[in-house]
Amino acid sequence: MCRERLRYLEAMAIYCEAVGMVEDYQQAVSVANLGGIRDAQGMQSNLGLKSSPQVYEALEHRLVVAEAAQRLRLPLISKDGEVREEDIDKMSVLSRSSLDSTSTGITISSNLSDAGDAAVGGVPDRFLGITPGYLWQTQVQHAPLSMDVAEYQMPLLREIEFRLKSKCDKLADAFIDDSDKSTGGPNSSARLPERVKLIIEEIEREEGALREDLYSADRKFAEYYNVLEQILGVLIKLVKDLKLQHQHKYDELQKTWLCKRCETMSAKLRALEHILLLETYTPESVPALHKIRKYLVEATEEASLAYNKAVTRLREYQGVDPHFDTIARQYQDMVKKLENMQWTIHQVEMDLNRLPNS
Repeated sequence: MCRERLRYLEAMAIYCEAVGMVEDYQQAVSVANLGGIRDAQGMQSNLGLKSSPQVYEALEHRLVVAEAAQRLRLPLISKDGEVREEDIDKMSVLSRSSLDSTSTGITISSNLSDAGDAAVGGVPDRFLGITPGYLWQTQVQHAPLSMDVAEYQMPLLREIEFRLKSKCDKLADAFIDDSDKSTGGPNSSARLPERVKLIIEEIEREEGALREDLYSADRKFAEYYNVLEQILGVLIKLVKDLKLQHQHKYDELQKTWLCKRCETMSAKLRALEHILLLETYTPESVPALHKIRKYLVEATEEASLAYNKAVTRLREYQGVDPHFDTIARQYQDMVKKLENMQWTIHQVEMDLNRLPNS
């Protein structure tokens, strides 16, 4: 893991420097266009470029192709939706090889052809029919440089080395104290790892001390919390035992009195019920009540028989004619009208009888 991490950091540093070189070149081209500089030699001399424009353009082209190929290779998802370990290993190898080949111009490894077979949901990884291997083959291998490979690689390596060295020197100067600056020792870059290691150890010691302080504060907080819980328990007990003691006693007495009063009222109601029953059912009234009950039972039976007979006749009439209900309502209306007409005739006759004879 440490070796893999170191290789990744080295490749990432080279890649960042390559991107920085391309950005500096693009900025220099913009400045040259504004200043009216068209000659490549004049651009290199006036703008401080350490390599020819062809080197930067070739580097930019290879970076674009490598990034596009890397984008086509990701993500490596199998048919079941999971990323397999062998695909992850292959992807890491291809990422390092693509970064190395981009920064130094070395041909990409042969594993690139296998990356084109990586599946995204079961389909070969491609975009509009383009696979990473096909993209690298058509854009880099079949597009030769306008200069020799050595002429492209050597200036590129020198400039990347110069940029990294200058950054390391700046980083070393940031950690050099006044005594080191006064002596101006040439081994400042060599002492940088030792200084970084010392600073890391000091930071780790500070972190350990802070962690111990945090643990101590947590323990003290737990102790204080336990003490506060005990104090709160004592206060609750004091409030219940002293301040609310009389209130509790009064509530208990009030509850007991209310319960007894309810029981007394219930006993009074039962006594009144018994008195009412005693006054109602006297020796003189009991035979009469028996007779009344007998008459009521007989009347109920007669009413039930009459009701049953009426229901039976109604069903018979309905069975004879389905429109019996309508006919019965019409008959009832006619009877009411006839009664009203008879009453009217009777009143007219009475009025005529009261008139004097002419």
